[in-house]
Amino acid sequence: MRIAKKSLHYLLLVMFCIIAIFPFYWLIITSAQPIDSLFKYPPLFTAQSNLLDNYYRYIGESEILVWLGNTFGVSLAATLISTLLAIPAAYSISRFMYKGRTLVIFIVLLTQMLPLVLLIIPIYILFSYLHITDNIVALILLYAVITMPIGIWFLKGFFDSIPKALEEAAIIDGCSRFQALTRILIPLLAPGIIATATWSFIVAWDEYLFAYTLIDSKHLFVVSVGLSSYIGQYSTEWNEIMTGAVLATLPIVILFMYFQKYMISGLTAGSVKG
Repeated sequence: MRIAKKSLHYLLLVMFCIIAIFPFYWLIITSAQPIDSLFKYPPLFTAQSNLLDNYYRYIGESEILVWLGNTFGVSLAATLISTLLAIPAAYSISRFMYKGRTLVIFIVLLTQMLPLVLLIIPIYILFSYLHITDNIVALILLYAVITMPIGIWFLKGFFDSIPKALEEAAIIDGCSRFQALTRILIPLLAPGIIATATWSFIVAWDEYLFAYTLIDSKHLFVVSVGLSSYIGQYSTEWNEIMTGAVLATLPIVILFMYFQKYMISGLTAGSVKG
């Protein structure tokens, strides 16, 4: 009976893994199919061309490297701005009991309740008035603003998990509050900061709606908008979209695999109040 239960347990795990992995397998296989083979029945479950040759040709003939570079630059800059501003904001909310603190927390949470699609028209009008549409800087500022509220909320939990006694001891020893923040708290918060920054980077990397609305020049496209440009009125190059999607997914997969231990430890630390 125990062996049967264990076997069933592992069988279910294998089935769930197959269900989770199959879309990625299908993405890669589709990227290596000629366009006339994509709609065959029964479908083909093996690549019909050499994967490496296919990707090498695609990289040489498309603008995917430009789009990936734009996406990386925008996401990295937005993440740095968002995280650097979120740290003092979260510290303030966590450590000081000032008048209006509850309102600040409410506003931070309220920004996450509004669907972004409701903001697209006023943001476009504002950016047009400022003459910063079709500009990478516009996306950087916008993504920083989008990711900052939840970053503040995450980091507040991380600050709450650190005993105030550590900070008070540093101040008694002669540190200013800023020195206590930079020399004592931030090193202790490294997993939480990495977790927050990784989350912000992924959100900025995946964003499509604002990038599609604000950017018109093809050489300024981020990868999500660049891949959508393959969708035509009468035909769609699905194999090229899938090839680009694989290349766009790889950096995020690698990033998550590398930083997942920090994200797990950071999110766990932020869930416990010291």
